[in-house]
Amino acid sequence: MSDLAFVLVVVGAWIAIGLVTAWWMARRGYHHWGWLLMGAVFGPILALVASERIQPRRVGPLARMEVGAPGPGGLRVLVGVDGSRASQAALDLAVELLGPYAKALVAVEVVGYDAADDEGDPSITAARSRLETVAERSGGRVTEWDIIPGPPAQALVDYAREQDIDLIVVGTHGRGLSRRLLGNVARELVRQHAVPVLVAGEHRQAPSGEAAG
Repeated sequence: MSDLAFVLVVVGAWIAIGLVTAWWMARRGYHHWGWLLMGAVFGPILALVASERIQPRRVGPLARMEVGAPGPGGLRVLVGVDGSRASQAALDLAVELLGPYAKALVAVEVVGYDAADDEGDPSITAARSRLETVAERSGGRVTEWDIIPGPPAQALVDYAREQDIDLIVVGTHGRGLSRRLLGNVARELVRQHAVPVLVAGEHRQAPSGEAAG
């Protein structure tokens, strides 16, 4: 092997180890893009840092807002929101199918642990904006929205347990890199047996009054 080929192999391995470490961190709730950059630059060193930093964390909601009165039913329903069309389909399904039977319909978005250390983190601002839009779109059915940190599936399950949620409703997949980088959250939720899960496929409903055909 020539010296150039050896150097390329070493550099490639260095970057690969760093990127795999960043991916591993993302699966555990550290979503900031800066970890990918650090992985590419620092390689195996990031793995050493991650082993010290990545510890089980329990952090309460980063933001919470009560936006509607309790419904007439007895169910407590959680809807996972992330701005994707699939999560919007989940909300529409929860409102249409469960709204009349729900006492609480809670919209929740999960952000990375990094956001918990910075109140001005852009991901919190973006999540707040999406949740406000979701609450308005629900026509008053959403009773509360929360922003919580952590690995998406585990964070939703922990929240559901703590809040005595009867059913979690999520879309089939998320937006952006979430399906590839963070894994299939819906699949992870279905595998757990603590709280029942309803998965909504992405679809489009015709607005009221729109002619069919």
